[in-house]
Order: sequence, then structure tokens, then C-alpha cells
Amino acid sequence: MSAPDLILHVGAPKCGSSALQTMLTRHPDLRDGAGRRLRYVALRMPEGKYTLIQGGMVKRLGRASAYGYVCWPNFGPQTDSAPILAALREVVESGQRGGWVPILSCEGWINHPQIFADALAQMRYPRVDVVGFLRAPVEWVNAAWWQWGIWTGYSLDVWLKRRLLFYGFADNLKAWAAIPGVRLHVRHSRPDVVQKFVSLYGCDLQMRVPGNASAPASLIGFLLRNRAYRTTPHDAQAEFVFQRWCVMEPDRPLWALAPRHIHLMRPVTRHNRELLWRILPDADRADLFADPRWTREEPYHEAIRSGVSQLHDPADLPALHAALAGGVASASAAAQVQMPGLPGPLRAGDPVEQWDPVLAGMFDHLLALDARLRRAPVLEAVRRTGRALLRGLPGGGRRNRL
Repeated sequence: MSAPDLILHVGAPKCGSSALQTMLTRHPDLRDGAGRRLRYVALRMPEGKYTLIQGGMVKRLGRASAYGYVCWPNFGPQTDSAPILAALREVVESGQRGGWVPILSCEGWINHPQIFADALAQMRYPRVDVVGFLRAPVEWVNAAWWQWGIWTGYSLDVWLKRRLLFYGFADNLKAWAAIPGVRLHVRHSRPDVVQKFVSLYGCDLQMRVPGNASAPASLIGFLLRNRAYRTTPHDAQAEFVFQRWCVMEPDRPLWALAPRHIHLMRPVTRHNRELLWRILPDADRADLFADPRWTREEPYHEAIRSGVSQLHDPADLPALHAALAGGVASASAAAQVQMPGLPGPLRAGDPVEQWDPVLAGMFDHLLALDARLRRAPVLEAVRRTGRALLRGLPGGGRRNRL
């Protein structure tokens, strides 16, 4: 496979992006099967000035992040796109001069092909690999509801009517494919986006990275009742911290949809399936449509029969208490501090109003320990290098020597 000038991982959201971004943050410098250098570059935009991050700084900032990775910002109503596109041009030019291929990632870029079409045209259309991962529409909508929709205050039916066309990934990918110089790679997000990505480029890397897995129903219920831990639909830091330290027995996956929702999604599924079949290469079609959820509804029947996940069942809270206690113990050991005294579990039948203060105190300990562990490497690096660490960060207003 010929080398591109740029690799863009564009998403989609809820399709393994955090796992891939975590891997690239931990291993920002790779080589492909032909020995070419691939370099993961991230972007920060403090005070509207862009700062490109590479190499060891990518690793350090990833360790300092509650999410465990760094990436690029998405485009939104309040986002100034000019610094992002200026940084994009600079990265491409640096890679061309230095003989390496930049990898950039943002899970929301799949929805913005026109912004990139205009930017790439101004750059005279470099060769770009656009890499995406997808899930079948019904499965994706169910996951999106638990990730964003349930936190909006709307009912599922209202949210679906307002956001149904949000699954327009096939139309967006068609627009991406029409950009001169773009080569499209779209695979299924399961079972492992990390291995699919490294196999695509022949990288010699074998690792599994936990992504933003579905939270247990008891945790979602606790966070809904205690919104200080998840203030907005996109504020998932507490869940990432929980997943990093706490272990719970496998639970029934979260489920929210009824048969009427499946029926409502039929035209969306059909349209996206037919369009993707037309625009994707054979290998991508084979990988993506191996999932029967693109063509059949039977895979959802068991979840539908089991019903909507119950979020506020007191019987589930002893297991959540045990998971938090184990997480606090593990984080205390990692921080080499004495484990704080924790309250014991209540009785399984006690109401959630009595459980919540106990669980909240444990969560506070876990978040504090995690923040301490994430800050420690950065503070140590600052102590050792002083201002040299800051000077090593290329930023807006200076030529960035990537």
C-alpha cells in the first residue's frame, strides 16, 4: 500500500475511538510494514493559540488526562476552526519535510468532510488516508443514548425524534471519499479497533487497550442521581476513572430500545447499508457487513425481551460498593499511600437515598487518588526540566519544529 501524506482517524463516536487514541498516545511513534515512520500528533488550543504535541509529551499529557489519551478538538459552534486548520497544514508540511506520516485523530471529524475538503484543496490535495470505524445503526443508537441522550433530560422517544438523522455516517463518508487524494478505510469497530488499525498499516505492535466500555447500570443510576460527577452529556471523566480502577463482574449490557424504536430505525439502517455498500472497497465491505445487525433484527431480540436496563435497583448497589472499595484499594497501593477508611456496605434492600452518600464518599476518594497519580509524572517532569519542558512545546506564533 502506497504511503499517504496524512492519516486521519475520523471516528465515528462510540466506535472504539478512545481505545485507538489511548494506544496512539502510549505509542506515538510507529513504523508501518515498509519501515516508514508514523507519528501521532495531538493538538491543544490554550487561549485560542494552537500547540502541537508530539513524542514524549504526548505520553506525559496522556498520563495526566483523566481519559488516558490526547487527540484533536472537534469543530463546533463555539470553535474557531482557523487555528485547527493552520495546525493541520503545519503538520502535513512538517511530515513531508521530515519523511514521516502524521496520524491525527478526532472521533467527531467524520461529520465534517466539507471543512477538510476546503482545507485540503488549499493544500493542493495531499494524499490522505481517512480511517473510520462503525457499528450498525440500532446498536449505535442504543450506545449513544447511554453515552449522551440519557443525560439531556429528554425521554428516549423525544431524543430519537430530535437526533434520528444523527446517524448519517454513510452520507458523510461518501463526501469524504469524493475529496481528491482521499483513500477511505472503514471497518467494523469490533472486536478490536487497535489491532485493525495496526494491521491496516502493518505496524509491529501487539496490545489490547480497554476503551470507553459500557458502564454498569448501577453506576449510570448513581451518576444520574448525583449529577456533580457528570455535569454534562459529554463529561465522562468519572466513568473513565471508574473503569481504570474498578472491576465488576460482567453485567447485562445496557439496553434502552423497544420494538417501535427498531422499526423507526429501519429506513436509516437500509439507507446507510446501501450507500456504504456502494462506496467502500471490497475488504471494508466484507469486514463491516460480517455483522448481521446490518441486515437482520434477530440479534436484538434477546435484549428486547429482557427489557430496558434498570438503573436504580438497590439490589445492585452492594456490587457497586465492592467495586469502588477495590478501586480505592488499588489506587491507594499505586499511590503508595495508606488506604482511607471506607464505610461498609448497607443492606441490599436499603433505599438508594441511603446508599448514595456512602458511594459518593468512596467515589470522592477514588477521584482524588486518581488525580494525584495523574499529576505526579507531570510535576516530576517540571521539577526535573523546569522551563525547558515548556519550551519544548511548539505553539502558535512560533515555527513548530515537529
